[in-house]
Amino acid sequence: METQSEIVAQEVEENSPAATLEKILELQEKNSRRLEQSLRENLNFQNQVRTGMARELESLKELQRGEQFTPILKSIAAVVVEYRKLLTDESISRRTRRTLKILFDELEEILSEYDAEIFTSTVGSVRRPLQTKIINTVATDDKNLHNKIARSRRPGVVRNGRTIYREFVDVYVFEAGGKKSEAVRSE
Repeated sequence: METQSEIVAQEVEENSPAATLEKILELQEKNSRRLEQSLRENLNFQNQVRTGMARELESLKELQRGEQFTPILKSIAAVVVEYRKLLTDESISRRTRRTLKILFDELEEILSEYDAEIFTSTVGSVRRPLQTKIINTVATDDKNLHNKIARSRRPGVVRNGRTIYREFVDVYVFEAGGKKSEAVRSE
């Protein structure tokens, strides 16, 4: 057991300014460590939330733009553009042509629901390289017709300014003699 004088000495020592200062420093260090740990955990949590929200935002943007349907829309565009000519084929029965017309109308409606448009360049208009594919060139002696559409073979399809299916065209090419040229040129 401690004696009265020891207890008094211990209280005096504990109440001394040096001891009080030491306790304050200990408590401050402890609080600093806790604060650092809390800040680290908070930062990690914020990063996780930010990353998760960014991923969700990108997926929502993609859904909103309908980009997940682009491959399907490309396939539909190819079918519409490539096989629409069957509607004018006289070797196919009239009933089959009517059924095909209904089918193509439905496919075109699907394209329009997703903001895809079928387009055809007019003869004499300037060729748009990103939207057209040259099938043949036609020689001309008129410099003004150079790189202009001579004929549209198949329509193209664009969606929100991006080409889904390129239009097949013939273009005029300036040649001094104006010789006829039907050379196939692909891009």
